[in-house]
Parts: sequence; structure tokens; C-alpha cells
Amino acid sequence: MKKIWLIRHGESIANAGEATQDHQSIPLSLLGIKQAQELAQQIPPTPELIITSPYLRAQQTALQTIGRFPGTSTGIWDCIHEFVYLAPATCVGTTSAQRRPRVISYWRKMDPDYVDGEGAESYRHLIQRIQQTLTLLQRRPEQYILLFTHAQFIRNFLIVYDNPDRPAEEYMAEFRHSRPVHNGQIIQVTM
Repeated sequence: MKKIWLIRHGESIANAGEATQDHQSIPLSLLGIKQAQELAQQIPPTPELIITSPYLRAQQTALQTIGRFPGTSTGIWDCIHEFVYLAPATCVGTTSAQRRPRVISYWRKMDPDYVDGEGAESYRHLIQRIQQTLTLLQRRPEQYILLFTHAQFIRNFLIVYDNPDRPAEEYMAEFRHSRPVHNGQIIQVTM
């Protein structure tokens, strides 16, 4: 049975409340760097494959583990990046607190096909990325794989994993009641 560890990146400067310029290049905070170091020590056996999101905070978190297991194969999968549902250009220079009203508005719409603007994706597209990720994982020969990714990706991944082949509308409704995933948290699934 294949063991997959879904790992949320350490605290980013956005998680710490700082303003950010670009959702892809948000770095870890000092606490996030410490969390990444501690996380690397929690990985007991040598993983066979370490995959990261293309986003900086996930890659910075993974670097500590990659350094601990230098012989392990690594890769970057675009399909496991964070869910980008607000148009990036409208978020430049804002904090998570400033974006909060827009976040609330987005989730109240409950429209899996809504796209906020250029560079944003629909919820349905997120579900397609998750299904692509599941397919990639099933095809991999490795039996112990680490995925360094993001909270909303993990939360939605778990919903799809636990309830395959449901409509995106149902996943979206369920997401609002899903459990949080904390910085540096590891969640294991099997395939």
C-alpha cells in the first residue's frame, strides 16, 4: 500500500499578517523556517519521492527535508499549488486581513465556475488539479511519497480523496466545514 504524506508549508509572512506582492513568491517567516527545520526531523524513514508545489514557501519548507535525505528523488508539480481564487493583481500589497471580506464574498457565492479575474482559477479547476494529482500519485512506482503543498489544496484533496466522483458543487459546500490544516502539519493517506 502506497503511503502519501501531505505536508503544509511552514508559516509564511502572509500567515504572519504581513502584506505580500505576489502569491507565488511569498517566503517563510522566521517561525516558518524553524517549523521547516523541526518538520524535517519528524520524517522517520527515508522517503522515496519528495514533491513540492512551485510556490516559494512550500519549496523553502521542503528544502530542510531534501537536505536530510539527499539521495531521494525530488520534483515540482504545478498541480499541487495553492488554490488561487482571488485575481492576483487585486491582492498586491495587501494583508490577509485586508483580503478577508473578498474571501468571505467568494465562498458565499458557492459558484464552482466563478473566476475572479486574470490569473485566478475556478473551484472546478482546483478539483481538476486534485484529480490530476491523484492520478499522478497512483501511477508513481514509489511507495512513500511526500507532497509539500498548501492548506486549501490539502483540505480539498482530502474531501475528494474521501468522496471520489462527486460534483464540484458538493465538494465546495463540504469545504466550508472541513477541518483546518496548520502550518507544518502532516496528514497521511494511503493508496
